[in-house]
Amino acid sequence: MKRLIYIAILLITINEVKAQSSILNDYVKQGLESNLALIQNQMTLESAEYALKAAKGMYLPSVSTQVRYSLAKGGRTIDFPIGDLLNPVYSTLNDMLESQGGTAQFPMVENEQINFLREQEFEAKISVKQPIYYPSIAINKRIEEQKLFMSEIELDQYKRELIFQIKEAYFNHMKALQYFVLIQKTKEVVVENHRVTMKLLDNDMVTLDAVLRAKSEISKVELYETEALKNTELSKSYFNFLLNRDLNDEIIICSQPDVFKDPRIENLTENAINNREELQLLEHQIMIMDRVADLSKAEMLPRLVLALDYGLQGDELNIDSESDFIIGSFVLTWDLFSGNANRNRQKQALVQKKQVEYKKLEARNQIKLEVKQNIYEVEQNVKNLDLAKTRSSEAAEVYRIIEKRYRLGETQLIELLDAQNNMTEAESQVILSRYDYLVSMARLEKSSNTSLVL
Repeated sequence: MKRLIYIAILLITINEVKAQSSILNDYVKQGLESNLALIQNQMTLESAEYALKAAKGMYLPSVSTQVRYSLAKGGRTIDFPIGDLLNPVYSTLNDMLESQGGTAQFPMVENEQINFLREQEFEAKISVKQPIYYPSIAINKRIEEQKLFMSEIELDQYKRELIFQIKEAYFNHMKALQYFVLIQKTKEVVVENHRVTMKLLDNDMVTLDAVLRAKSEISKVELYETEALKNTELSKSYFNFLLNRDLNDEIIICSQPDVFKDPRIENLTENAINNREELQLLEHQIMIMDRVADLSKAEMLPRLVLALDYGLQGDELNIDSESDFIIGSFVLTWDLFSGNANRNRQKQALVQKKQVEYKKLEARNQIKLEVKQNIYEVEQNVKNLDLAKTRSSEAAEVYRIIEKRYRLGETQLIELLDAQNNMTEAESQVILSRYDYLVSMARLEKSSNTSLVL
């Protein structure tokens, strides 16, 4: 397995597969299409779109139906003394009729006791309500529009972060692979040193402890090799995780340029201030606080609604002209006093708006600082890479000289091992500096929200 990885990397190093930007662009595009966290953010945006549609729907009339059949017994009653009112009159009229030889025509009437609750009642109706003047509806719509804009901006913000994560993971995988190649080369060197030391022992030019020391160097490098292989596999798995692929999928590798330059850094800070999503989000949050203050103010205004009811009503279900009814109403609601709750909520929203304005000012300064730090980081990594290359070239030359002297028995093993360790460390520093530069460029792209060319 390790040998196959080594051979594959060597072949790729010799033959450039694709341009680095082309490979990265392909992977970034794949990540933007398949990353699970990004899909969740897209669903949040879709949810905000439906919330806006729901707010717009408040302008339309609402239609509802209600059917009720009631049975009642007992409850409050009202006494209606109709007998006490009519019977004296009826009695006088009857007496007059009888005195004239006629017969009584007016019967006596009993007092009535009427129940407030009808023993049996059926009602079915359709209700239509249409807001005529309802200020909070328009304000709520504007708030949902701002929330939708914020969801779109948050999606763009996550895309920018995801692009950086994909590039960083790719460069880290490349770094792990290159370090693995270096360990493989180092292993070949220490194995050859052990072979040479055995020859010197056979010629009585070194003692047994030199052979044992050379063998221990092989064990040490094999330990580094195991660690390097683990880091290679883990970096590959993390990269595939970001792209929502199988964790064991292979990654296309490209050769890296050997010459690096400082990026074009003009107007990076200004571009970050104009385009960073964090500031746009805070600006929309300020607008929402204005709308919330308006909403609290609107709650103190009157609200007018048109209500229409049409249905059937009676002791039982009958569909005729005597059972149906229609009612039209204009309903005016006005909260004249609510303990200053709405006024206090309005003041609270204005205070929160001021708080967000200060937060936006702080965020602007943080972004300026972040871009400045990333620019200095890129410039420092360019210098580090140049110094690391110089040191690596010098360390390789020193090792070549000492290794030649060691073969002739003119120097000690300890000096050879020291030169070999110094050469390996210098080469590893070149690898680290190269990919630290690439990661810092990706980080500067993210912080400035600008595409930079290497």
